[in-house]
Amino acid sequence: MKYLLPLLLLTVMAPGLWASPAEEPKEFSIPILDSAQDLLGNRANFAANNFDSFFATERADDEFGRSRIRVRSAFNMREDTHSFVKNQYRINLRLPHLEEKFKFSYFEKDDKKSKTKKSAREQKKKIDINKLNTGWIFNADASFALSIPPRVTTRARLRKNIQTGTVIHRFAETLTFVTNEDGLQDETEFLSDQQLTDDLLFRFYNYKRWRISSKEFTTAHGPTLLHRITDNDAFAYSFIAATNVEDKTIYLSNYRIGFNYRRNLYKNWIYSDFITGLDFPKLDSWRRSPFITIQMEFLFGT
Repeated sequence: MKYLLPLLLLTVMAPGLWASPAEEPKEFSIPILDSAQDLLGNRANFAANNFDSFFATERADDEFGRSRIRVRSAFNMREDTHSFVKNQYRINLRLPHLEEKFKFSYFEKDDKKSKTKKSAREQKKKIDINKLNTGWIFNADASFALSIPPRVTTRARLRKNIQTGTVIHRFAETLTFVTNEDGLQDETEFLSDQQLTDDLLFRFYNYKRWRISSKEFTTAHGPTLLHRITDNDAFAYSFIAATNVEDKTIYLSNYRIGFNYRRNLYKNWIYSDFITGLDFPKLDSWRRSPFITIQMEFLFGT
């Protein structure tokens, strides 16, 4: 009798003790909910990628591996100040053969995935902007400014996209060094995108900049609404609050209400922007400061 109870327990537990790895219980999931999350998440990512491609953001160039030359010329006007023209040039050059030699990849350990699936994923060459890129992306660039003395700027950027439900979070860390008084600068950007309709995207913007040499620490936060009217016209409406940190004290330094209308003038390589808005800086006792920027942009490349 005294051996009866242990024998019964052993009989009940035996299937679990002697089960082979192939018979382990599968991870619990509800397929219809998983499919809905993937579908809605990819839709939100598709909308964000299209807007960022249209507005020619650095994120789009970095994640899609494009070779591009971007030339911007902006005429700036602000109340009670002199107007000025600012020209910007940026070259984003992709070198596939060099990438293969110095490629850095990160893969999470997952013994359940077959080698066939991994090899298919690694051999995929083209980047589909409809998909969500969840890996780490590293980019570096350098620029040279003709000045006295000449100014050289080098940057390194690390990016990663994170999906939570139907919201896409985009993290970017940038380290910049300039051979002048600016010195070393660290920037962090965190965007959260939620698609509202097929042509409307809500984005919450978070940004931090730390100028290490001058010990200047600033942040910016606020919502942005991206609205596509046609294939060649889009609007961006934003409300941004900026802060400064001095002597371990953080305070609001400016409010900005902004409006940007962007139009594709010719075959996706000539664009115009009309940007206007109001600043409310603390230094001017929160008095409104209207501004207007008229910009032309030329994009060369894929």
